[in-house]
Amino acid sequence: MLLALLAATLLQAHPLPHRVLIRDITIVSPERPSPVEHGYVVLENDRITAVGQGSPPAGLWDSVVVGRGRVLIPGLIDGHTHLASPAGMPLPVPLDLRPLADAYAEQLPRSYLFSGFTTVVDLIVFERGFLDRFKAAPLHPDTYDCGPALALANGYPMAMDPKEVHWDFFPNFLWDPRQKGSIPARFRPEDHTPKTTVARVAADGGICVKTFEERGYGPVRNLPTPTLEMIRDVVRESHARGLPVLIHANSLSAWRFAVQSGVDVIAHGMWNWDEFERSNTLPAPIRALLDTVVARRIGFEPTLRVIEGLGAMYDPAFLDDPRLARVLPRSVIAWYRTPAGQAFANQLRQNFGGASDARIREIFQRVAEHGAMATRYLVSHGGRLVFGTDTPSGPTYGNPPGLNGLLELERLAAAGVPLRRLLEGATINAARAFRLDSLYGTVERGKVANLLLLRANPLETAEAYDSIDLVVVRGKVIDRSTLAARR
Repeated sequence: MLLALLAATLLQAHPLPHRVLIRDITIVSPERPSPVEHGYVVLENDRITAVGQGSPPAGLWDSVVVGRGRVLIPGLIDGHTHLASPAGMPLPVPLDLRPLADAYAEQLPRSYLFSGFTTVVDLIVFERGFLDRFKAAPLHPDTYDCGPALALANGYPMAMDPKEVHWDFFPNFLWDPRQKGSIPARFRPEDHTPKTTVARVAADGGICVKTFEERGYGPVRNLPTPTLEMIRDVVRESHARGLPVLIHANSLSAWRFAVQSGVDVIAHGMWNWDEFERSNTLPAPIRALLDTVVARRIGFEPTLRVIEGLGAMYDPAFLDDPRLARVLPRSVIAWYRTPAGQAFANQLRQNFGGASDARIREIFQRVAEHGAMATRYLVSHGGRLVFGTDTPSGPTYGNPPGLNGLLELERLAAAGVPLRRLLEGATINAARAFRLDSLYGTVERGKVANLLLLRANPLETAEAYDSIDLVVVRGKVIDRSTLAARR
């Protein structure tokens, strides 16, 4: 009796590991020059403990997955999300839309997993409680963030929000002595220096720092922007704490600023070419700047779906895409069709001088193609592509959670990004950019067991990313179909 009690006590103190064998698979991982046929992977609890080829080791397994030749890859990483912003809805969410926003939030973690994104990074935390609830969901991606973003006082994106909330959304702003008269007296300059704002990100648990170089768009233009000295100080303070710096920049002038400031990742593609806007080919000054980006190993997130997601609001077929119902509650999709759900699209129409919806889509497509040309050049010259989607990029329903990542992968492939480079960008490159490569990005012993089992090979077609059968999150094997939106 005593021995039985002792054994039971020891088992409670040291529970046996949960062991899973995945066998008869083709392993495709970015560190391997070629796929591993007839491979196997052993998982214990939340880690990969063995990877091999041929007959798997003998053992006692809690479950066995027989791949029958299907393709196993690392889980995907979306390095640019805004989880607390419900796609297509205004912020702050009005009272009458909160039931819809709650339904959206309940499905949100499953939507990312359904689409293969087992790790996500939120670049602007303005509601920590939302992220806590996201991470408390029974099934959710591994989630990291950049803490409270370093926007310039009264600059982008603060100025895009209603004045009554933008100091609350961006309390970690950078003080701008040029506008001291327009900053509320309750804020002290010494609390908003590069040093103090970066320290606040670190104290909040951020793994990165996000800042901005943007003069605005639409009716909100000619915004103040940070000085080069400010952002260089941000970079210096961030690097002293081991934090990479990402900067919002999407124009030729903003990319020049980003390169001069020494940031680690440019968090958007170069869609806007400024004085070369009418060019149909890549001008020499832009090529020269992109060569510098490559030479300095600055990462870049093309985010082509930001522009095409805006154009999607003027595509009458977009809301009929059956893939939307897999990642969004039907009640949310139905609301998008209402006049209230179309409010942002109608607001943007005013900027196009009465152009037809077809013409508006053409304009957005031209802007996206500029970004695609710059991306193609960077990748073909050895640039460091880091996958991220900026989901959602604003109050547009054209960036549905999870699905927007699959659409971005397909768009980048169509833009000419080689499939191996695409896989690297969405796995190991993204992991390295956020200094998470000891945990994620490859199918290797010791890595977190975040994996996807596919029916097709992503080195052969980008559509393979939407052929998921099983999602593995920290060793838990999930049938993809159970992650789809239920209502």
